[in-house]
Amino acid sequence: MFKALKEKLFSARKKLEHSIEVNTPTQNEKPQDISRAEQIHPQQEVETPAPEQVKKASPKITDKIVSFVRDREFIISEKDVNDILDELEMGLLESDVAFSVTEAILARIKADLSGSKRKIGTSVDSIVRNALSDALLGVLGEGVDICAFIREHERPVKILFTGVNGTGKTTSIAKVTRFLQKNGFSVVLGAGDTFRAGAIEQIDVHGERLGVKVIQHQEGSDPTAVLFDTVEYA
Repeated sequence: MFKALKEKLFSARKKLEHSIEVNTPTQNEKPQDISRAEQIHPQQEVETPAPEQVKKASPKITDKIVSFVRDREFIISEKDVNDILDELEMGLLESDVAFSVTEAILARIKADLSGSKRKIGTSVDSIVRNALSDALLGVLGEGVDICAFIREHERPVKILFTGVNGTGKTTSIAKVTRFLQKNGFSVVLGAGDTFRAGAIEQIDVHGERLGVKVIQHQEGSDPTAVLFDTVEYA
């Protein structure tokens, strides 16, 4: 699930970047022609004023044009992002992301991108990447300082992982275990998923790789009994 979701987010990011790049004027674009009244025909004779009549020269038209192009900003419109956000919405929903969460992510991305300004020539990648990152962090929140949480609570601290099949619970357990080990904590795992085929073996493999004890019962046994024994062992 998470692999597919990451691929959809990556694809959406690249398409947003491409859409914005395609609609961005380049630095080499020429500004509108100077009015004919300002143009001097090569064959016309121009009367040269006397030295005492010459005033301080104003900036050249070409200098103004160069400065204008260099300082121009490009405004990202809703048209640049709407089609890709519709596609991203379908991708998120197909990956079992809740509708309310999907809507929150899309609204945040649209708010960050639509109407935003950027200098011509600046990186689109950073703009889109930051918009996606802000949207995801806005939905997920700041997270929890798990080490501080453990230090503030009575030992042993119990952490329960729940969720539907295929969402990466066991892999997340292994990652959290490794993180806690690096921070000086000891860990014991309980194979509480006693009904899903292969679940006990899966967490047992992670336990062996990480060098931690895995409390387990037979497949189909009472999960609460496994958790009780795990806490008692800890």
